[in-house]
Amino acid sequence: MSEILTKNASAMKFLIDRPAFRDALQRVEMAVDRKPTRPVLGGILIRAERDSVVVEATDLEIAVRYRIEAVQVDAEGWAIVPGRELVEVVRDLDAETVSAFLNEQRQFEMEAGEDRCTLVTMESSADPDPGGAPRKKSQQFPEIPELGAEPDVVLDKATFLQMVASTRFAVSRVHDSRFPTEGILFEVKDGAVTMVGTDGRRLACVRRPAQGAASQQRSVLLPKVLDQIARFGQEEPATALEAFFLGNQVGFRVGRLESFGRVLEGEYPNYDSVIPKGGKHVLRAQREQLSKKLRLASHLTTDAAAVVRLQVAPDTMEISAEHEGRGRAAATLEVEYEGPGFTTLFNPIFLLEGLKAAHGEGVELQMEDPARPARFRLGEDYTYVVMPLTTFA
Repeated sequence: MSEILTKNASAMKFLIDRPAFRDALQRVEMAVDRKPTRPVLGGILIRAERDSVVVEATDLEIAVRYRIEAVQVDAEGWAIVPGRELVEVVRDLDAETVSAFLNEQRQFEMEAGEDRCTLVTMESSADPDPGGAPRKKSQQFPEIPELGAEPDVVLDKATFLQMVASTRFAVSRVHDSRFPTEGILFEVKDGAVTMVGTDGRRLACVRRPAQGAASQQRSVLLPKVLDQIARFGQEEPATALEAFFLGNQVGFRVGRLESFGRVLEGEYPNYDSVIPKGGKHVLRAQREQLSKKLRLASHLTTDAAAVVRLQVAPDTMEISAEHEGRGRAAATLEVEYEGPGFTTLFNPIFLLEGLKAAHGEGVELQMEDPARPARFRLGEDYTYVVMPLTTFA
């Protein structure tokens, strides 16, 4: 019976390199729903076609597709199998190649050396349609768009990944997609791409020219799909990243990785009006020295009272913090500053996260007034705005 099935195109059978299979599954794993409202959203769709295997997953917020090439496909077909279990099993199989096929019970079976594993299928090409013919595609798994040959935007991959790292840390962490600040603003305008992240108390904005850009302005809010690309896109050998605007989704392609994000609804804050245009207090410092002194002072703060004092005078800055019952810490560093002295208060975590994302060794701070938003220039066309604190309370 199994021989008959493996000769049938609906049965699916292929021989694949285990590390390549493992890596592909890890790339789509982030899109497997951990608490699926529909069982199929907790699965991974595997398609064997010609000389490649494609794996897909989606939780309806993001979707990921990855193609593994140079696969020995003996019978084309597809199956949806439990995602978490598949990832863990393939990771721990003890062989360099895996033989995978649909058995006579329509289960997804894997053989790797002396190891054997069988997973139930939620749906497969071996399941008959109501008319009795093999199923050509899933009736349950959400359809993921196909990307065309002409992208709307093309960016250098390294530049794109840097832009994500430069903004993602500043977004809201309430983990509620009803809030626009939960996502990153992805804006295309005048041949350049701008990304903005904010949680209402700070804002990170970075702008870079695009190799190719849409003729009309586009502005969308994207959630965790950018995290998925940042995590796995750097491993792809391609040097360019392509973006496609697909209605209520945006698709990205880098190498063999295709990632899709649902566009968040809601009105994003007018970021340009938030960014100060200058300030009478302008100082420059070395990023590493400033970070080191901030870390030292922050040891005397707590999550409930994360406050450091910056006392600035010509050519010097003292960073201090104190905690009743613990003590006080103060550190001094040299800065480039020639104006009148001033004192301001900040959340040290906000400053340290911004400095960690800086693009160079030097940073510039601009403030009009110690109680008004501070603008940090962390690189070319990279701005970080932080609201100062008013009291130690």
